[in-house]
Amino acid sequence: MNPLFDRLLLNLSLVRRLALQQQRLTERLGLLLLWAVVVGILGGIVISCGVAVRAVDESAEKIGAAFQEGRRGRLTEEEQAWAKTAWKYFENNYNPQSGLVNIKDGYQLVTMESVADYIIALMSARELEVISKHEFDSRLSLVFGFLNTMQLAFGEVPNVNYNAVSMRPTDFANKEGTIGWAVNHIGRLLVVLRLLRNRFPQYGEYADRVVLRWSFCNLVDKKGNLYSAVNVKGKPERYFDAKHGWKEYTARGFKAWGFPMDSSAKLDPVETIRIFDVELYFDGHDERESGGNNAVTTMPYAYMAMEFGWENIPYLAIDTRYYDQMQAVYEVQKRRHEREDIFTARAQHDVNVAPYTVYDAIFSNGYKWTTISSNGVYYPFLSAVSTKAAFGMWAVWKTSYTDLLMLITSQLFDPARGWYEGRIEKTGDAVRTLTCATNAAVLEALHFKKTGRLYVKAKEENDLYNIYLRDDFNAIRRCFPVKPK
Repeated sequence: MNPLFDRLLLNLSLVRRLALQQQRLTERLGLLLLWAVVVGILGGIVISCGVAVRAVDESAEKIGAAFQEGRRGRLTEEEQAWAKTAWKYFENNYNPQSGLVNIKDGYQLVTMESVADYIIALMSARELEVISKHEFDSRLSLVFGFLNTMQLAFGEVPNVNYNAVSMRPTDFANKEGTIGWAVNHIGRLLVVLRLLRNRFPQYGEYADRVVLRWSFCNLVDKKGNLYSAVNVKGKPERYFDAKHGWKEYTARGFKAWGFPMDSSAKLDPVETIRIFDVELYFDGHDERESGGNNAVTTMPYAYMAMEFGWENIPYLAIDTRYYDQMQAVYEVQKRRHEREDIFTARAQHDVNVAPYTVYDAIFSNGYKWTTISSNGVYYPFLSAVSTKAAFGMWAVWKTSYTDLLMLITSQLFDPARGWYEGRIEKTGDAVRTLTCATNAAVLEALHFKKTGRLYVKAKEENDLYNIYLRDDFNAIRRCFPVKPK
């Protein structure tokens, strides 16, 4: 028989096996992708058999990453009940004086990250029909009222903390004062405001006004490097803030508002480690010397997938290796369960004892599967299966492993109060802390299942924000990206 024909049959057989393995693809997309792979193989064979083999390999990578779909479809009765349980948190922790929701059950404080989570929860609850149009509008209006009047740190950008009742900027003890700003929190809010204004364009003007109040001069430089700041004797002392995972997510938030983010959209500088034969990227700076951490966790990647999908949208493009990392973060946790029989869904979570917040890391500060505080102290007895990470993984990766994760996560709630933070690895006991972040993540995961990625393209050229950017004087003065007239 003709050797070239044999090669063709072999490669077509490989393609069929690849196609059968992709359970996450819809039938239509699977057929289109299969046709594209076949065309690539035939073209490769004309040149050489070696090119044909590479075409199969490249297509396998695309199937595993760029064309990932996750769970899709209407919510089941049980899943709708999950959404209603999550919303209980936002009913119980609502402050009518301000319209804000506590960052943690009963603790009257908010950050820009928790405000962003609340807005996500509002959008998701509305689109899942957990709340009415009227409740959505009433609550969102009060959030806009806060964001458009809050006192800014040093007159530039939002402070790290605010009291959830008085709406005044506070210190780490929730006493009135100025801490500075956290660029990743601001990046999270920028992402969510863009999602909101595109999905609900009738509120676009008010979202634009929030961002137009700020000055970006000390927040991001012309190369796209990101900076946080602390209050030192009444002045902001900024520092380079670029933790892998959140850095690229934050960069996409800035890109969504027109900022060039060449530096932060790249993974470099980066190092790699292999765990269970899975290659992971991590920040190579040894945080043990500075007392911090460089934790690799689930949530920045889960948020990226739920909010922007697996398409590297050209005008929001980031380093393509980020998508490899997204898949690797899932795969290494699945393999830990397969090889060590330890359920794994790792993320930052809160507890009711000191240090109150810990980072369950896949890798951090030189160690695998470690649990660490923000200042680098180890707390192995607090390692947990994170509820928000489990829901994020369940939504984004439709696999037998995430089905199993939900079996041990789906009952971690108080029906009158909301979802708990997770389940302790070493004991199986529940982490009975309740937070805005976890309950918002549950709603977001269910929202993603029903509608797909949250980001939608919208016409933006003549909105308030872009009109402002055409005013060179104002835009340059506060370091906004200038738009051509």
